[in-house]
Amino acid sequence: MKPYHVDTLKAIALLGGIKAYVDLSSGELGKLIGVSQQSASQRILELIRDGLVARDLATRRQRIRLTPHGADALRKEYADYQRIFEVKETLAISGTVTSGLGEGAFYMRQKGYKDQFRKKLWFEPYEGTLNLRIRGPDLAKLQILQETPGIEISGFESGGRTFGGARCFLATSGRVDCAVIMPIRTHHTDVVEVISKHYLRNALGIKDGDVVELVVSL
Repeated sequence: MKPYHVDTLKAIALLGGIKAYVDLSSGELGKLIGVSQQSASQRILELIRDGLVARDLATRRQRIRLTPHGADALRKEYADYQRIFEVKETLAISGTVTSGLGEGAFYMRQKGYKDQFRKKLWFEPYEGTLNLRIRGPDLAKLQILQETPGIEISGFESGGRTFGGARCFLATSGRVDCAVIMPIRTHHTDVVEVISKHYLRNALGIKDGDVVELVVSL
């Protein structure tokens, strides 16, 4: 993505184009970003080609909006500015408690992980993870975590199966110690997994739908 594409995406988003299609001609966009109508038209075509913007030509006026890929690109920019101006040694991130598929318990039982958790995180986790769904501005904070080295948990092989590596970040919620765990090889997700030596739902008195704030050490 070229640097000037960020300004174009931002202009569209400020008009509401991050949530819905907005009526916006190339000439109007050009005035917003200080370029000619021809340059603005070219930028729109480039953004469409790169999958950052979608265009609806079903009406007489051009309607455009950001795609999920385009919104992610802006969130990355936002995360970079947060890292510059706001983020110090910790990062506060909130999410809504949601039920997972129960896979966390299987992975937490693996000796190859448990040995590393004891050594690197100084605790052996409860066999299960707390899933928090991240929304809104905190998605940019999730981007910061995804781009921060964290504490490396190495992958390993056991029983003819390969288990992937992960990065962990020590954290607290209230007065309860825990850690965020992020698989290194994973698809884009808005869910954060949290581990602790405690069964966090009981320790925090929470259930599905409750909002939990984590203070994560970077």
